[in-house]
Amino acid sequence: MKSLRNVLVPLRFAGKLDAIAARELSVSVDDIRSVRVTRRSIDARGKAPKLVLTMDVALYSDDDLPPLDLASQLDRPAIAEPKKKVVIVGTGPAGLFAALRCTDLGMPCVIIDRGGQLDNRHKKARRLRADRVLDSESNLCFGEGGAGTYSDGKLYTRKRSPLVREVYRRLVEFGASQDILVDAHPHVGTNRLIPIMAKMRDHLISQGCDFRFDTRMDDLWVEDGAIRGIQTSTGDIAADALVLATGHSARDTYAMLAAYGVPMESKPFAIGARVEHPQHLIDSIQFGGSAGHPALGAAEYFLRCQVDSRGVYSFCMCPGGFVIPTPTEPGHLNVNGMSNSTRKNYFANAALVVTVEPQDFAPSGNALDGLNFQRAIEKRTFDVGGGDYTAPATRLTDFVAGRASTTLPDRTSFRPSLQAADLQDVLPSMITTAIRAAIRRFDRRLRGYLTNDAVIIGSETTTSSPIRILRDETLQCPSISGLYPTGEGAGYAGGIVSSAMDGIRVMDRLLAQH
Repeated sequence: MKSLRNVLVPLRFAGKLDAIAARELSVSVDDIRSVRVTRRSIDARGKAPKLVLTMDVALYSDDDLPPLDLASQLDRPAIAEPKKKVVIVGTGPAGLFAALRCTDLGMPCVIIDRGGQLDNRHKKARRLRADRVLDSESNLCFGEGGAGTYSDGKLYTRKRSPLVREVYRRLVEFGASQDILVDAHPHVGTNRLIPIMAKMRDHLISQGCDFRFDTRMDDLWVEDGAIRGIQTSTGDIAADALVLATGHSARDTYAMLAAYGVPMESKPFAIGARVEHPQHLIDSIQFGGSAGHPALGAAEYFLRCQVDSRGVYSFCMCPGGFVIPTPTEPGHLNVNGMSNSTRKNYFANAALVVTVEPQDFAPSGNALDGLNFQRAIEKRTFDVGGGDYTAPATRLTDFVAGRASTTLPDRTSFRPSLQAADLQDVLPSMITTAIRAAIRRFDRRLRGYLTNDAVIIGSETTTSSPIRILRDETLQCPSISGLYPTGEGAGYAGGIVSSAMDGIRVMDRLLAQH
């Protein structure tokens, strides 16, 4: 077997990998037995985009390529007391992958979520977009799969760990395309995530996991400084260990933990709005005359700059996607983005967000002040939009000029609807000033980005948790034994993969100690 790394492939040869491999190895095409791509990215620099491929190649003089190894490479930790009762709160990536690790190691567990199972959750999420009716317990943030279920299913992470491959492997096991093992910026898509979550649930149930949906954790049950269980909206559940994987939107949970004196601290996060362009415009900007080539798909962008010492960057870019309403509290509105696997919707969207530090929103040092900062923006967003989950929006050109829009483009992916407004009435001036300056710079980098055909939609408030729940070297809360803050909501992750990885790490540590 031969390995070829970072081979530049012109688009006209995208379907002729045998010929590319033969050229790179200086052999005849007839000598090539098989080719397998192990890494794929796009180099869009220059006039003609190219594929960048890493490939394994078998010649007829070699054995054929071995089957793809999808076995787990994780060590099996020693379990101190395998009959302890573990309860996991939250069925997002952190909670689900903690449950997978728990059941893989022969331990049953209980996993609860305040939101509904997918079928029921999906109906309630559609009611908000179609009928302007919010269910504060089961929505686009709460319910089976967590907020990541309604996203682009982006799996890219800068983390370097064997756990990254483990997360990808399990997703493939439950139905994701093997392309996620190859693509430099892998994604699954909301439409494919939904059946993957259902298969994962069925597997966990078969391994002894007890799922309880529509079950909100209301209080802890603590005795002698240790977890003994939880009180929920459907009854008490005893526990020897509690994995707290609630996600970043369970604000009532933070307040309850604060009442117990659980140590927490404010952390930096980012606030902004979501920009929507016609996808064909982004394709043209990024790929030029090659836009539309099937090997390229829908174009992405990643933008970042500093404005007066504040970071401004694009976040959760959704090619061929939709802008969606993601509030969890009545009278509040915030937005996010999602895409299906094909990324073929008419629009592209991405958040443009500005970093905020604890001194911006929590000068008193109260860890909960970040939540109030988010809430205040979401309340203004709801009110300026008209009070019925209509989102306020401004044409991008008007926003950069510092004025309100009087009209908006005829089409948008956002449902229920947009209202022409001035986002300066919604976002703090430190945010709007930084985004305006950044957009001018971004337009120099991506000529045509600043256009009257794009809109900026308020507001993006939940890029990550504004709070970190402290934990010690055992990954437990230092003040309550058996309480394991986990994932994005606890302040230790920032997306699907990093949350899933944290769930695995926490469960390994938990089982070794309990």
